[in-house]
Amino acid sequence: MIRHGKRAIHLHARPSRCIRAAASFPSGPSQPSPNADVGWSAAALALAAVTVTSATNFVHGSDVTLAESMPSVDGDDDGEEETTKIINWSGTHSVDVSPGDYHEPETIRELEVLVSRAYETGKSIRPVGSALSPNGLSFNSNGMVGLSNLDKIIEINKDTMTVKVEAGARVSQVLDALRPHGLTLPNLASIAEQQIGGFVSVGAHGTGASIPPCDEFVTELTIVTPSPAGTVRMTEQSHGELFRLARLGLGGLGILSEVTLKVIPAHRLVEQTLVLTRSEAREQLPTMLRRHKHIRYMWIPYEDAVVVVTNDPENELPLAGPGTETLDANGRRKKVVTDDDLKSKFTSSEQLAPLRVLLKKLSPSVDDETLSGMGFGDLRDVLLASGNMLDPDHIKKVNRAEKEFWVRAQGLDI
Repeated sequence: MIRHGKRAIHLHARPSRCIRAAASFPSGPSQPSPNADVGWSAAALALAAVTVTSATNFVHGSDVTLAESMPSVDGDDDGEEETTKIINWSGTHSVDVSPGDYHEPETIRELEVLVSRAYETGKSIRPVGSALSPNGLSFNSNGMVGLSNLDKIIEINKDTMTVKVEAGARVSQVLDALRPHGLTLPNLASIAEQQIGGFVSVGAHGTGASIPPCDEFVTELTIVTPSPAGTVRMTEQSHGELFRLARLGLGGLGILSEVTLKVIPAHRLVEQTLVLTRSEAREQLPTMLRRHKHIRYMWIPYEDAVVVVTNDPENELPLAGPGTETLDANGRRKKVVTDDDLKSKFTSSEQLAPLRVLLKKLSPSVDDETLSGMGFGDLRDVLLASGNMLDPDHIKKVNRAEKEFWVRAQGLDI
C-alpha cells in the first residue's frame, strides 16, 4: 500500500506499477498550479483522452486504484508479488523497487526495527518523502523507506513558540494544525506537500534575502540511526555541530522520526505580480531584494519577460511598494491595500484566454467544458504536451501565450 496523507492507494499484485508522489500547489495567478478540483494528465489530453484524477494526486498507469474513486483492493487473486515504480514529482527520475524492499512503517518502533535489521543484514535503505526534489537522491532500488504513515502533529506549544511533529507530516498538515492557534511556520516554499523530514533535510527555502532556510528553524530532532546509540534526540545544546549536520543529513546519518520547529504568529501577505523586461529585472533586483520580505522571479524563455512576484506582511508594506499611502494613528506615512487596489484589469477568464485560444488551435478536439475547468498550470502543461517539446518553435508559441497570461495577471492579491 502506498499511502498519501490520509488517503490510501492500494496496489494490485501486478508488475510494473507506476506511482507519482502526491503534491498540490496554491491556487491563484501567482502560482503555476493545477486546478483546485481536478488534475489533468497532459499526455492523455494531448491525445484527446482526458482523465480526471483526485484533487492533489497525479497517479499515472492503468493499474493504479484510487481509494477515493474505486474500492480498495489489497491484492490480486493470482498472488503475484509486484515491483513498485516510483517517479519523482517533476518526472525527471524514477526507480523500480523490488518486492518487499519498499517499506512504510506504521510506528516509530517499526522504523527502529527496520533500520536495525538493515544494519545487521548489510541491507541499504534510503528514506524518501514526497519525492518533490528534481533529483533522484532519495531513490534506491535496493530498499526505500516512506514515512507518510508517521504524520502525527505531536505538540503545539505557544509558550515556547514551537511545534513538534513526526517526520512524515506534510507541511500543509502542519500549517492546518497551526492555523487555529494563530501560528504559522517562519518560511515556506511554493509547494506545501513536502514531508517535514525531507523539507528540513534538503534545506528547503522560500524567498527573501534575509530569511534563512527552514533547517535553521529546527530546535530539536529525533533521528533513528544504525549506530549503537540507536534512536538519538538532538538539540544545539546537546550535540552542537553534529546537530547542525543532522538537520541537513539527507538521510545519510539516519532517518528523522520527529522534528521540532519554531513557529511565528500568523499574518497575511500582500502579493504583487508584475512583468519586467530582462534589463529592468537586472536593474531593479538589488532594490527589490532590500525592499520586499519575499521576492521570486521567473524568466520566460524566448520572451523578453521576467515575472516578478513580491510578498510583504500586510501591516509592514514598504512605502515604495504597491498599495495606497495613508497615515497611521501617530501621523506617520504607511501603505495599505484597499478594495480598489485589489481590482484586476482582467477577469480570470480574460487572463487565461491566450492559453485557451492556443490550445484550441493546437488541439481542436478539446471541448469548451474541458477548457473552462482548467487553470493556468493545467493549460500550460497540456499545451507543452500537445506538440514536440524539443521543437523551439512549439515552445515559443506556448511561451508567447504564457507571457500574455502573466501580463494580464499583474496586480495585487492578499
